[in-house]
Amino acid sequence: MPYLDTFTGEWNAKNARHLLKRCSFGITPDLVKESVSLGLQGTIDKLFEIKPLPNPPLKYELDGTSRTEVNDPDVNYGETWVNAPPIPNLPTNQEVNKAIRARNRSLYAWSFLEMQNSGIHIREKLTLFWHNHFVSVNTNPHREYYYINTIRQNALGNFKELVKQITIDPNMLLYLSGAQNKDSAPNENYSRELLELFTIGKGAAVGIGDYTNYTEDDVVQMAKVLTGWKVRGLNNVDALTPFFSNFNHTKGDKTLSHRFNNAIISENGEDEYKDLIDKIFEQDECSRFIMRQLYIWFVNSEITYDIETYIIEPLATIIRNNDYEIVPALKKLFASDHFFENTFCMIKSPIDLMFSVTKSLLVDLPNSTTKEEYDYALVLYLAATDLNQSIFHHPDVAGWKAYYQEPLFYKSWINSYLLPKRLDFCRILVTGGDLVIDSRKYTVPPLVPVLKIASEIPNATDPNILINSLAEEMFNYAITAEQVSALKEILIPGLPDFEWTVEYSDYLADPTNTALAFSVDKKLRDVIAVMVQMSEFQIM
Repeated sequence: MPYLDTFTGEWNAKNARHLLKRCSFGITPDLVKESVSLGLQGTIDKLFEIKPLPNPPLKYELDGTSRTEVNDPDVNYGETWVNAPPIPNLPTNQEVNKAIRARNRSLYAWSFLEMQNSGIHIREKLTLFWHNHFVSVNTNPHREYYYINTIRQNALGNFKELVKQITIDPNMLLYLSGAQNKDSAPNENYSRELLELFTIGKGAAVGIGDYTNYTEDDVVQMAKVLTGWKVRGLNNVDALTPFFSNFNHTKGDKTLSHRFNNAIISENGEDEYKDLIDKIFEQDECSRFIMRQLYIWFVNSEITYDIETYIIEPLATIIRNNDYEIVPALKKLFASDHFFENTFCMIKSPIDLMFSVTKSLLVDLPNSTTKEEYDYALVLYLAATDLNQSIFHHPDVAGWKAYYQEPLFYKSWINSYLLPKRLDFCRILVTGGDLVIDSRKYTVPPLVPVLKIASEIPNATDPNILINSLAEEMFNYAITAEQVSALKEILIPGLPDFEWTVEYSDYLADPTNTALAFSVDKKLRDVIAVMVQMSEFQIM
């Protein structure tokens, strides 16, 4: 059984697409060519390159009093609002809330722009993974930004260190009641999720209040360890910095259960939470737990006995041997035969789908103004939100169902309500039309540059080559002869192949001929609009 043996197949465009689709967002032909030239190991090295953090989000909406304008005097257009006061200096609550919502929109659009511009790099895919792993919901954009910045800074780093930073992140302290956890009224919300969802997993119940990996008493004792951490109000100059109140901290030693070898967490004030996390991570199960989550995110939702034995366990051992640095294990996984055997088994998330039908199909970002760029990205955010994947607004603390809810997993993205929406969004982004999201209409022009796509396909004058090449790029595998015939019927309904050959050749000979260009554009747009609605386009 090959499993984690290094991939020995041919490094070609098909395998490059598979790796890039799973590890980044929006795979263009140029990115595929670059990956093929780099080779498998060169591509993996580039995916994990150390890069500087991106510039923070900008104010992109114009100042004014109309419905489409915003009054935010603390920030100039085109500059970041991140360093401005979290509560804008405005006379009424209505104006304050309007400015805050504008900053929210900026953050969400900026997040999609970072995915759009990620290239051959895994950081944004991992940032989204950790964002779904450490769910933390808030409505203030400053707290949201500093939370996601912590995740992005540590996305390729150490799992244990990230848990420590997230534990006292103001966003998380508020979301899971850590800021209300004090000696006089211990709150177990965060300690429970720290164990069940963030580090080790619950495991099967083996007795009353006793699970495979921890007990209910561990939840209680760990809550005491975590007492005393507070968050200041948004009007405070240190609103985004957590602080420790020794007065509100439960003093004395805390004893954990037999699941942690009856370990004692000694009194250690503001560093006690670090001692607790170190103790949790002494359990080997932490490495298996996070490796399963990464496997579901990047490879397949089906974890059989063999996968657990020959994939999860050896990769978890690599994680432990590297003191919970995750990159060595991921590099081993992505270079393996096993990774390249698991193709076409994952339904695209709404975010992956949006970039498949935009960036992968050569839709350029509008870049004449910051406002146009952010407005475009915001529509992608709203569309993904409408398809049940809303960044910063998970349905619950467990994250998106596609990555944890058995037996559906990825199938959660598709049901009788969501599938028609997915297909309609894909079609409209190709043909143009009205996207209706939350009863609001967004008029979208025909964004996909179909003539440019065809121009990059050698011998596209042959309709069979054209359609098969489109299928390879869009689906990453060959389609059947029957599917080719059906798509030709859309391209040239009822006509022989040479009709396309003649028309497209005439266009290539005279691309300034507007009538020819319009006719060829419409034919290509019609066939690509159908292809983005095919089931093959919905998986990767």
